[in-house]
Amino acid sequence: MRVLFTSATFRSHLFPLVPLAWALRAAGHDVRVAVQPPLVRDVLGAGLPAIEAGAGPDFMIELKKALAGGLEGPGGTTPSIEQIVVPHVRIAEAFAADLVPFARRWSPDLVVADPAAFVAPVVARAVGAPLVLHTWGPMPDQLWADLVTESEVRQNWPKELLAFLDRWDVPLGPDYADLVIDPCPDELLAIRMASRHATRYVPYNGSALTPSWLDEPAGRPRVCISWGTTSDFMGSEVLRTPLRIVEALADMDVEVVAALGKIDRGLLGAPRDNVRVVDWLPLSMLLPTCDALINQGGPGTVLAAVASGVPQLVVPQISAQPLGAELLTASGAGLSLTPDEVTAESIEKTVSELLDGSSVRAAAQALAERNAARPDATQLVPALQALADSAR
Repeated sequence: MRVLFTSATFRSHLFPLVPLAWALRAAGHDVRVAVQPPLVRDVLGAGLPAIEAGAGPDFMIELKKALAGGLEGPGGTTPSIEQIVVPHVRIAEAFAADLVPFARRWSPDLVVADPAAFVAPVVARAVGAPLVLHTWGPMPDQLWADLVTESEVRQNWPKELLAFLDRWDVPLGPDYADLVIDPCPDELLAIRMASRHATRYVPYNGSALTPSWLDEPAGRPRVCISWGTTSDFMGSEVLRTPLRIVEALADMDVEVVAALGKIDRGLLGAPRDNVRVVDWLPLSMLLPTCDALINQGGPGTVLAAVASGVPQLVVPQISAQPLGAELLTASGAGLSLTPDEVTAESIEKTVSELLDGSSVRAAAQALAERNAARPDATQLVPALQALADSAR
């Protein structure tokens, strides 16, 4: 079986696809992963064959232009669904020019993609292959609510996306995807997509050399603060909040692991004995050693903590992150603060509750156990094979 994977130009959308691609390759199937140039190295780093497509438009530049003045936070407003979708559509148009000819030559039996890779239904339609969507976490309902008729889709989807799909004669409605693989825990679901197969969330965040300190006893609770890839397109301004949090944590009796990317160490002030700054470390390596996590609510970060049973404090800053914060808080496995609520006192109070509160720790552990009980990617392979066979 030949399986073509593709994703939006975000590492956070690509990484959730990797365990399934591994499972298919381990079962003897042929896999290709089509991405824009900025993600080629990440695909190769995961040990997967890459196809470079959609060169030309820079997704981050397109996104910044679309979101100008539309980010949540001081002086900003919540981005509209059109602002979020239009950059993805522009990338999909460039993708289609490369990927459709490749797919017609290679003839994949399945197309697997994250839902924001709008080129995927075009490619699947062009070669007559079933389309499998693989979600990345709590899904906003503006696009992926249960829209079961073409008229409902046309009323709810941005006109740019509809025009793109119409040009490629992609049918709209209940057959948009033949199957949806969803690693999001039921407690964190905003919507249930049709043809949903629940699966275990297996964190993949890249690979790295394991530092010697990681497995050494910290002697006190280890608290990680990670801000994901948000700063890639929001710039250094997004770091104001996590820097204030690190400053507050430094005054507590905890070991702080500040995984904030390649930042100017001077922004953190004078070095503190209990603060360890790392440029980058895969959460799948780091979180099993942590007692709590503070993050901005990115789906991959939230679900990585869920898989490890780590209670978390979410401080959402942009569009979809408040949804994850709200759902996680409702599950009991975490707490949330707005950026304006972040003070030394609020951080001390919430982190102490994460470390000492039996209910939040029990809820986080229960979520991890339910996640572990779900079928993993290897158990999905027969269903995918059957789907491909049914289309022949």
